[in-house]
Amino acid sequence: MRVPALTVAHYLDQRHYLGAAHRGFAWSDEHGVAVFGHPTSRRLPQDGTWLELTRWCLEGERNGGSKQWAAITRHLKTDEPNVTTIVSYSDPSHGHTGALYKACNWIWAPTWHRLRPPPSGNGHWIADQPESVKDRWIFPLRRDPRRAELLYVNDDALLRKDPTIGYHEPKRFAGPHLHSVRHGPELELGSEWQQRRGAP
Repeated sequence: MRVPALTVAHYLDQRHYLGAAHRGFAWSDEHGVAVFGHPTSRRLPQDGTWLELTRWCLEGERNGGSKQWAAITRHLKTDEPNVTTIVSYSDPSHGHTGALYKACNWIWAPTWHRLRPPPSGNGHWIADQPESVKDRWIFPLRRDPRRAELLYVNDDALLRKDPTIGYHEPKRFAGPHLHSVRHGPELELGSEWQQRRGAP
């Protein structure tokens, strides 16, 4: 069920490596806890149509994550009609492979920093502790004509090497006014791109 984020703060402090999240709202059930807030990135909509999944802490039950996510999406589709998109980030430096996101049908949407990691990492929140570059994931709930453009990989050199990288809008949400998907022969950039996209 949906609850205030502060009600699950102690749970997350005890169980999640980042601790509690103090903004937004939470979903709590027998499978664990998820916390949502406005997107951290200022490049993403701040008008309430996009939410960021900032914490996801599960009890460890088999298929618990997919069961919980199904319940959350039912709630969002029914009770949050203005929300079109959920964004979240996984941290490979902490061993997060994105397997849970892929199992729940999220779409890998790499940032430019993920595709071209800067020498300094992803900046610094704490002095002398560079942040690792994260994997970004998207779960589209409803059609949003801004989404493909906002997530587009604006790097011609990368797209020439592999036109398939980056976010691709699901066909059920795509329309003629959306940013066109660039097609071309799929070139080898290593198996990671295919794994992130969920290809066999």
